[in-house]
Amino acid sequence: MYRLCVSLSRKSFSNRKRVAVLKRFSQKEVMSSLLNAKASLEIEGYFITPQENELLLERTKGKLTYSEFLARAKEIAKNV
Repeated sequence: MYRLCVSLSRKSFSNRKRVAVLKRFSQKEVMSSLLNAKASLEIEGYFITPQENELLLERTKGKLTYSEFLARAKEIAKNV
C-alpha cells in the first residue's frame, strides 16, 4: 500500500507556475518515520501512550480521515 503525501518543496517550470510535487511513501517508510518521531519525542522526555500510538497507526494505515483523526486526538487530549 502506498500513501500520497505532498512534499513541502515546490518546483517552478518554464511557464513559472508553481506545482506541488507528490511523492509516494510505502508503508515501511511511513512506519520508519513514525518510529523516528517517537524516538525523538522520547529523547525530549515525552512518551506516547498506547492509545495515542493506536490512533497514529490507524491514521497512517488510512483507516481514519483527517477530521476523524483530529476529533479523536482532541478527545484524548481532554482526558489527560
